[in-house]
Amino acid sequence: MFWGEKESTLKGVAIVTGGAKRLGREICLKLAQEGYDIALHYNSSDDEANKVKGTIEALGQRCCLVQGNLVDPAFQSRLVRSAQDALGELTLLINNASQFDKIAFEDTTPNDFDRYFGIHVKAPFFLSQTFATRCAQGAIVNLLDARVERYPTEHFIYTLTKKSLKDLTLLLAKTLAPKIRVNGICPGPILAPESLGEDYLARMAKKTPMERPGQVGDILSALFYLTESTYVNGEILFVDGGERLV
Repeated sequence: MFWGEKESTLKGVAIVTGGAKRLGREICLKLAQEGYDIALHYNSSDDEANKVKGTIEALGQRCCLVQGNLVDPAFQSRLVRSAQDALGELTLLINNASQFDKIAFEDTTPNDFDRYFGIHVKAPFFLSQTFATRCAQGAIVNLLDARVERYPTEHFIYTLTKKSLKDLTLLLAKTLAPKIRVNGICPGPILAPESLGEDYLARMAKKTPMERPGQVGDILSALFYLTESTYVNGEILFVDGGERLV
C-alpha cells in the first residue's frame, strides 16, 4: 500500500445496542446508509424498533431485531449469536445502550449500582467477549460521555460507570488488537435527556467554549471516522464542544 492510499473498509454486520430510539436510531440508519446490515437491539421499544427496521430495509440493507434486557447475562451472549445466525459475519459492535438518572452518591441503592454497572460495563464487557470469539476482523465503538474527564457528582453512579467503560475501552483496545480495534466516543451537550428537555440542553451547552449544542451528525461523523480509519485503535474521541475543558 502506498502512502495516502486507503485500506479497504470493512462492511458487513453491525450490532447496535439501544438502537430503536434517539442516538441509537440515528447510528443504525447511518450505518445502513454506509452499507452495513444491522442487528438492532432494543428492550421495550417495539414500535420504534419496527419502524427503524422498515427504514433500514427501504435503504436496501437487512435488519434483524433482537429484543431483551442487556443486564441479563444469558441475553448478552444470545444477542451476538442471534445477530450472526440471522445476518452472517460480524464486523462491528456499537455499545450505545445507556441509562441516565440524577442519582447522588448518598441516594445510590444496591439495585442502582447493579443496574448501572450492568448496562454500562458488564454488558459491553461480555458482548465484546462474545463478539471477539465470533468476529474474524472488525471494530468495537463504545459510547461514553464527555464527563469521563471531569468529576461532576450529581449523576454519581452514571459518571462512575461511564468512567469505567472508558477504561474498559482502552483495555480492550490493547487486548483485542490487531484483530479488532476498539475506540470510544464522548458526546457532550448534543441530545437533551428525555426527562429534561431542550432548555436543559441549551443551559448546558452555553457553558461550553462553543456556547451552543452540537448536532447528532457530529457524533455520526466521529463514528464514521472511527469505523473507516483502520489504524485508529484505543482512541477516545470527544465530541463535546470543549465541555471537558471547563
